[in-house]
Amino acid sequence: MNVSLKQLRSTARVLAAQYDVQAVARYVETHCGQEAAALRAQADDLLENRFVFCDRWDMEPCRIPYTVAPGQWTHSPNGDPEWVFMLNRHDYLPKLWQAAVLTGDGRYTRKVTASILDWIASNPITLEGTPATRTIDTGIRCMNWCRLLPFLLAGDALTDAEAKTILHSLAEQFANLRQRYLARYTLSNWGVLQTTAICAGSAWLSGVLPDGLEAWAWEELRTQLRLQILEDGTHWEQSPMYHVEVLNACTKLLIQLQAARQAGCTLCPAAQDALARPETVCAEQQAGPGEGLDFASGGWLEQAVRVMSRHVLYTADPALFQLPQCDSDVTDVRDVLARAAALLPDGGIFRWAAGEALDMDSAWQLGAPGIAAFEAQPAQKPVQCSWNCPRSGNLALRSGWEPAAHFTAVKNSPLGSSHGHADQTHLNLYYKGKPFLVDSGRYTYREDDPLRLELKAPAAHNVCVIDGQSGGTPDGSWSYADYAETGPNYFAEEGGAHYVEMPFHGTLRDGTPYHIIRRLMVLDEGVWLSVQDVICRGEHQVREYFHLAADVQAESIPEGWLLHSGGAALKLRSTHPFTARTGILSPCYNEKQDGVVLVGEIAMRDRWTGCTLFVDKDWTAEPAHVYQAGSTRPLDPETVSAWTVRSGSEKAWTLLVWNRENFRGAKVFDCQGQPVYGKAVVLCGETHSRRTVRLK
Repeated sequence: MNVSLKQLRSTARVLAAQYDVQAVARYVETHCGQEAAALRAQADDLLENRFVFCDRWDMEPCRIPYTVAPGQWTHSPNGDPEWVFMLNRHDYLPKLWQAAVLTGDGRYTRKVTASILDWIASNPITLEGTPATRTIDTGIRCMNWCRLLPFLLAGDALTDAEAKTILHSLAEQFANLRQRYLARYTLSNWGVLQTTAICAGSAWLSGVLPDGLEAWAWEELRTQLRLQILEDGTHWEQSPMYHVEVLNACTKLLIQLQAARQAGCTLCPAAQDALARPETVCAEQQAGPGEGLDFASGGWLEQAVRVMSRHVLYTADPALFQLPQCDSDVTDVRDVLARAAALLPDGGIFRWAAGEALDMDSAWQLGAPGIAAFEAQPAQKPVQCSWNCPRSGNLALRSGWEPAAHFTAVKNSPLGSSHGHADQTHLNLYYKGKPFLVDSGRYTYREDDPLRLELKAPAAHNVCVIDGQSGGTPDGSWSYADYAETGPNYFAEEGGAHYVEMPFHGTLRDGTPYHIIRRLMVLDEGVWLSVQDVICRGEHQVREYFHLAADVQAESIPEGWLLHSGGAALKLRSTHPFTARTGILSPCYNEKQDGVVLVGEIAMRDRWTGCTLFVDKDWTAEPAHVYQAGSTRPLDPETVSAWTVRSGSEKAWTLLVWNRENFRGAKVFDCQGQPVYGKAVVLCGETHSRRTVRLK
């Protein structure tokens, strides 16, 4: 380690001055009063060594308080090893410093110093590692230390001896990350959380880093992001939670780099290239998935933050919450978008989503310059309502951007990482802004809890399952005995009508191959027609699952089911009956609740096709008849799924989805006196003023 502590303190004072601690404190007290009160209460708990992991982006939160004595860095009071990992990430240490700023009470700052020094004394850094020194947690911990050090050094909260101890430990941990780095980290969020910490340290602690480490970390980070962020802006692991974890790490690094540059720190060429202003910045309101990201040009770090933030916005639900897809929780994403608004030029859509004021955590992260940038950013309402990501197999549709808009999200994708679930063709459905069909969530990572496997399995999602086997069979918290292969999705839209086909195939345990296609037609008015086409030789039992959101009440009616949620109600009509069972929903890690799951059971031979329609409870919905030209006999419902929906006396739509190829006779068809040709067609209006929309 080759660093002048005197020079480091001088740089820290410049960084702290431009951050303007008191201005941030005034903003927090003015705009984030409730959050500030909760922060002070949590800081008081930390003084007594009581830990609650309840931050918005805690990867494995636990809202139950546990007391752990100093030095007990590898003890899990609840038996979950993830609790130990959370403890050693030190995400809570900034809260103590923030409480000190808000109250002027030096006990909080002294607790920060004592905690860091106790951790260093208790945890030797070794190649073998311990539960306290896993590489991912080391990266997160070092990032937190790097964020705190300027203020601790500038305010003389550390003696020279204490500062040297911490800096020496940082250097040792950074070197250890390089020594223990595995090839698989290049394609993992683990890797990004390590390299971004090293790069953040290099911004103003370059003398602390071992020789060659800075150059390696920047080169590796660029490679990681190039591989992990797909061309449509989605993180390849298929979990929104870990998409955001990677994004948050990049955002923290971007903040650190911008501050270091403003403070006059000498950035290495790789950091300068990552931070350079991109030559071209696309108009954000019109930008599509992944547009503008080019790792071969300067400014690639800012562009990575831009496209990942864009994906977070367009795939969030009407209330701007993340979906619990794969290993994810239901989480408010507005803080992520607020930071994007502050950091990115032309970030008006992010400002619109974030709202009038920053959340508390974003204010602390950004400092006074970031707060000013956020407030200067003009809000621009997003104009795009469809977000099709063919590289990752994700699609989000919305009828508009108001809170009461309808919203649909579907997923048919490869597994991704071990955080992936067997959820091929899963459907999320929101009506009038309220969730009706949802993902069951994740609950835990513990190997000894059977709910871990249950929530990863296909039956925990809104899909069809053959003999309890199709889709995939999880056999461990991070592994599968088998997993189905997805085909390319098809998507088309026109005039408020949308159509998607999602195929996948696999083999049952006895060697029988199967093929399943979900065909989904969505109308912006609030109509969903879901068709399941299942092909599997022999006799089988098929179950179709619809998991209802916790607030949805299900009532059996003669036509099917009536689903209520607040002031919204949907009618479910189907070609096959459903029964209601009790299911499990886990909107957050370590939390679960009872829910209702509708299950349709079908005995099939060789092939079965069925459809389900969701419409407003007050609308009429009846099967429609389709005739081949020259025939007076209607086609059977397995050949074409056809429904007519009417909203009062003025609006009508007939939805037609073909499931079988017509290879004999005339190729033109008749529906309600209208000649029809296509594979997915919507007839809009009554006969005298009908408009035809062909989507395939």
